[in-house]
Amino acid sequence: MSSEIFYDKAFIRVGEKYIPIVNHGSSNCFDIDRRGREIPEKRWSVLNYPHTGRMLFTAEEMQEIASIYEEANMNNRGGTRKSRNRTFEEGEFGRWILAGMKSAHTVEDYRKHGNAVIVVDYDHEYWQRHYVATTEELLDKIDELSGHSITVSFRNNRHVIHPPMRRKRTPFDFGTLSEFYVLRAEQGYFVKRSSRKIWLARIPEPQSQIVRKFKTEKAAQDYLDRNQKFFSGCVFEIECVQNGGVLS
Repeated sequence: MSSEIFYDKAFIRVGEKYIPIVNHGSSNCFDIDRRGREIPEKRWSVLNYPHTGRMLFTAEEMQEIASIYEEANMNNRGGTRKSRNRTFEEGEFGRWILAGMKSAHTVEDYRKHGNAVIVVDYDHEYWQRHYVATTEELLDKIDELSGHSITVSFRNNRHVIHPPMRRKRTPFDFGTLSEFYVLRAEQGYFVKRSSRKIWLARIPEPQSQIVRKFKTEKAAQDYLDRNQKFFSGCVFEIECVQNGGVLS
């Protein structure tokens, strides 16, 4: 019995919506590579059942799609796999699909990392591939081919280079500490540095958001040590600050 193997996912983010593209292939089907060897079939297509023909979906609609595919996976154990020898466990396929929204990128992001995004039009004797360079071009092409049998894919039907994830860093709230440490020079408090310049703030209180703060005295000293050569023209002292004023 053949199984459908889902190798990878590369969702495209379009505003507040997603195009859920997955890389998959039948366990019984093989392609021939340039050396004449048989290799497992792999292709990119949009995971859009039961909304056949649609390309873009909201987060709520993705929940519906993931639930339908998860139910199909549980009703046909072994028919859906994550590798040739491993099946998706209960609930895993649905989670795998939904995780694609967190790792989604724009057309521009994929292109920036060497990928080519295409819209494939199947309504021809020979499939037509339309290359798109921007989100706007992608939407225009999908609109132009409305009513055709299409999918969104990548030029390389076996691999995609995933752009790195942009992690949102939550600034640490130094107001939760009883005390913290800053670097003070004669000219003011240390703010930041670049390869050519040191920024200092001439302010009476170091609680200001612009001043560079350290959780411990050791962290402040380590920073000075790492930048000793750069700071050679500016003498800093480590100052302990209580949340309420400078510690005397």
